[in-house]
Amino acid sequence: MIQFPNSGCLIFLLLLALFGGTPLFAGLLRVALFLFAATLLAGTIGTWWLRRRALPLARERHDRFVEILVALLVRLAEADGSLDRREVTAIRHFFQHELGYSDEKLLWVKELIQQARGSQVSIAELCQRLTAEYALQERIIVVEMLARVARADGAISQAEAAMLDEVIRRLGLGPFQRGFQWDSAGRSYGREAPPPDRTAEALSVLGLAPGASAIEIKQAWRRLSKENHPDRVTHLGEEFRRVAEERMRRINAAYDTLKASGLAT
Repeated sequence: MIQFPNSGCLIFLLLLALFGGTPLFAGLLRVALFLFAATLLAGTIGTWWLRRRALPLARERHDRFVEILVALLVRLAEADGSLDRREVTAIRHFFQHELGYSDEKLLWVKELIQQARGSQVSIAELCQRLTAEYALQERIIVVEMLARVARADGAISQAEAAMLDEVIRRLGLGPFQRGFQWDSAGRSYGREAPPPDRTAEALSVLGLAPGASAIEIKQAWRRLSKENHPDRVTHLGEEFRRVAEERMRRINAAYDTLKASGLAT
């Protein structure tokens, strides 16, 4: 059975017959080069445009995140009563020394504090904004920032602990509740004073309860390692990326502790 070329080949052969071989090939080559150059240029312009568009969007997400964080910090400072100068200074010092803010950024934080003082937005609404727009890692960062400021004066009061527990619950961080608990004296279980049971602390960092199997531990570690990778918070700025790197180190250290204790493989 005779095989005929497809329609594309027939058209190509027809063009050769009508216009001649060498001139046609030269023309097709010029057209191909033009299309290639145009595609390359369009791709470059498109990539440049997308990057320019992404920068303002990332800045907006960063600024909204800081605004919500400052508002929650003000609510935390108000938990024991009214917000005084000492507590305002503590919040500003936190942004200066913990996150590296200076000059215009510190003035911006001061303005946000003033706005938050006069705002009637509730803790529930602020947490709702966080859960609607930000993922697990960003929400955990918020709780850690709140705890750091609450510990700034050496102890966490019962009112502050109650608010922190409310924020944890509203942000959907129930599985990590044990990792954010406070003792009866109002002192948190932080890096400086870990609880006696280091395996329980390590499990809580991974969001697991005592008795978790080796398989569950490995699965939780792999999932959290993926979810908490510092690259996932690049849109929040370098200051929060450093916080994410610290959390990533704690996740890996918790897994190493569980492996050393024989609970994980």
